[in-house]
Amino acid sequence: MFMDIVRCLKTFCAVVESGSFSIAAEKMYLTQPSVSTHIRDLEKHYGTILLNRKRDRITPTDTGKLLYEYAKKILKLTRETKDAIDDVNKLIRGEIEIAASTVPGTYILPEILFKFRKEYPGIELSMRIKDTGIVIKEVFDQSVDFGIVGEEIKKPGLIFHKLIDDRVVLIVHPSKKKKRLTLAELKEIPLIFRENSSGTRMVVVEKLTKKGISVNELNIVMELGSTEAVKHGVMAGLGSSFVSERTIKNEESQGLLKKIPIEGLKIDRYFWIVKHSSGNISRAGMALYDFIRKECK
Repeated sequence: MFMDIVRCLKTFCAVVESGSFSIAAEKMYLTQPSVSTHIRDLEKHYGTILLNRKRDRITPTDTGKLLYEYAKKILKLTRETKDAIDDVNKLIRGEIEIAASTVPGTYILPEILFKFRKEYPGIELSMRIKDTGIVIKEVFDQSVDFGIVGEEIKKPGLIFHKLIDDRVVLIVHPSKKKKRLTLAELKEIPLIFRENSSGTRMVVVEKLTKKGISVNELNIVMELGSTEAVKHGVMAGLGSSFVSERTIKNEESQGLLKKIPIEGLKIDRYFWIVKHSSGNISRAGMALYDFIRKECK
């Protein structure tokens, strides 16, 4: 019975935080009818209406707001209780959910997570790969334990630590003869960009702005939603693009694309690990947080 209530409280919190039954269902890996059933069971259990069901958004009633605050505490205590018992048994177990932007999530973390799983086989890991902006929102909402991103976006309530350095380079089709570009020439060539919430795009725009070049001056012919899509676009001859140097090792060695320098422009950055300042991370989550920082030193 208690675990049924805990499950329903998790679903309730997801609905309150997202304002949507469908989004909560996707986040919780449930069907929408299951989400509705969990909310209905809670309302029956507490004998009151917990949510205002409006057409455009779901909002908590006054009672729902009260339950939400207590539900967060109950869920936190439930995790801590399990962690404490596992610690007593000298066996670290638990569930960890993290979020990472495209480059670290695809090219850096898998090897680290493999090592962590070998050391802590009792811990279940889940990693969402999203854009930097979405990762930071999920960390701020405390829907994940922590995140790894390609840009530090200062926001009250979040703590960022530098993780590992990276270089963003311009990649072109291998048929291109030029060995380097000027900033003036960069404005003329067709470019493929990531979407606005991409950390790579953010750092490129920031560096170009410092050089007096706005996005509006560039010949952006296409926006794509992932690094892999961008690379394939360049290989297909659709345009050139900025990507992390870490992402092109295979394609570069096979002659599928090449990088060329831009005179007067060097784009170095860091990947960052970010957590909420509240400290609401499980012991298992902190074990992974510390493990990643140690591996990236």
